Amino acid sequence: MKKQKVILLDSEQANKQEIAAISELQKGLNKMDEFPVYSPDLQWFEQMVLAEKQRIRKKLIKDLSVFLIVAVIILSGIMVSLFQMPAVFIFLQISTTIFIAGYTGSRVMKKVIGR
Repeated sequence: MKKQKVILLDSEQANKQEIAAISELQKGLNKMDEFPVYSPDLQWFEQMVLAEKQRIRKKLIKDLSVFLIVAVIILSGIMVSLFQMPAVFIFLQISTTIFIAGYTGSRVMKKVIGR
């Protein structure tokens, strides 16, 4: 019989601790509900979205213009070397192919070795 009373006392004590913890949590949640919450209006969010879209569009136009200028310069250089100096053009093509193959091979070897 005494063992049953001890078990009941332990469970009663655990129940009291659980009730105390629950009341503490409820008090903390009630305090959080008392804080004022500020949420901006819909117009502010719409302005932020429009500003971000404009910034992205400007960046895209800048990036595309730089890409096109560099592409035109590279292609015009290749065309000039092809028609004016075919030996230089062939040398550039061969050296570029060898460089790409060597670079790719070295990267694959590093991955295989585990560095």
